[in-house]
Amino acid sequence: MKNMTFEPLRWQEDPVRVTVFDDPEHPQAYFQVTAPRDMGRICKGRPVEELPRILTMMSPAHHLVSAMALDRLFGVEPPPMALNMRQALLQTHVFRHHLRKLYFLISSRQNPFQIHRKGGSRGAIQLFPPHFLDEIMHHEALSQEAATILGGRCDHPLSAVTGGVSRFLKEGYYHRLSEIAQFCLAFANRLSEFFRDAVFGDGKLLDGFQNLRIEPMASLTLSKKDGNVVLTDSLGKEKDRFTPDMMFKKIDIYTASWTREPFACIQGSSENPGGKTGDMFHSEFPVPNPHFLFVGPLARLNSREALESSLAEEERQRLIEALGPFPHFGVVAAYWALVVELLQAAEKMNGLYVEEKLTGPAIRTIPSEIGEIGFAALESPQGLIYHHYRTDKRGIVEEIEILGTRTVNNALRCLLTQKAVESAPFREQAVKETQNRIEISLLPF
Repeated sequence: MKNMTFEPLRWQEDPVRVTVFDDPEHPQAYFQVTAPRDMGRICKGRPVEELPRILTMMSPAHHLVSAMALDRLFGVEPPPMALNMRQALLQTHVFRHHLRKLYFLISSRQNPFQIHRKGGSRGAIQLFPPHFLDEIMHHEALSQEAATILGGRCDHPLSAVTGGVSRFLKEGYYHRLSEIAQFCLAFANRLSEFFRDAVFGDGKLLDGFQNLRIEPMASLTLSKKDGNVVLTDSLGKEKDRFTPDMMFKKIDIYTASWTREPFACIQGSSENPGGKTGDMFHSEFPVPNPHFLFVGPLARLNSREALESSLAEEERQRLIEALGPFPHFGVVAAYWALVVELLQAAEKMNGLYVEEKLTGPAIRTIPSEIGEIGFAALESPQGLIYHHYRTDKRGIVEEIEILGTRTVNNALRCLLTQKAVESAPFREQAVKETQNRIEISLLPF
């Protein structure tokens, strides 16, 4: 075996590579983010009102959490119609994000040239109807249309502003949104049935991934009841609960010499005290650590809370029947969590895409004064994110701190990459299979 570098990796939002170093007994795999991202350098010195539009470069959800932080900074409460529109936009992006990842999983096992093969030739067995991928992309397009209606733009929305939203919806949009919600909910039901029948379980599309899992890790989620941040230990029990403004007093950030992306861990758990820069891991090679943590759909389900959406709760119970009680840390459970949350997002879209929820006498509360500190946390499609701003008296950004899923899940991706490499048939003639195994393992996180 020779040293190998896999670059680029499919389906990763960031520029990354995986480097595997030859070792007869224990190959060492490094998941490396190859490009730095310093949002503070971009945002400092700008008027704070510009941040919701600037930070969409990270993901659409950062647009919403930035507007929430401005609400606190300016001391205003958005009217109900504006809150509903923001929530509707968030659920639309959850649906889009999860549906896209499930599409990538299915398409990874689809031979695009199968339709051109002659009847007598041997080819891969097709696990789903030929036009099924087209149906998925059609509903992805519908949810993209809804995101454009609600956000003004799809991937870089601009509707959320301090105190609410920037505009009312046009009259014809209410009926169209209702149609989209009904189509998406019906298809989410069909898709969940397909995944139970063709994807999950032995001998199916995820065959060979049933035992691929990381060591148990702590997780970070946002409580639905009081809006506090909940730290859950690796056994699924609540370890700590704190207000969002305490985030960087509870979570430490460290850097390692071999990747551009820092790591997040529970405060005081590293050998490097005081949050100073240093290698996150005890060696140059990532090893299991009980103080790592992760966020995302699987982390949210690991909280063991029953879901408010009936169809999603039924799917969550099916997951428990098939895989056992939470918490879970496997690849199959992570994909199943996407299906559960896809159903939940579709149900919530159906409840929010109604004219009564998206109309009202006011779309915004105009600020009358400005504070110095603004912060907010939000459960994005990828997991919990947090923004913290400090401004001067004129509203110019002096300090900005952002905790995104890229940083929190960095340790998880490193450890999962190592597990995927160890379990893959890593031989020179199977390099493509090894890369595919890494990519499919990382995709649901």
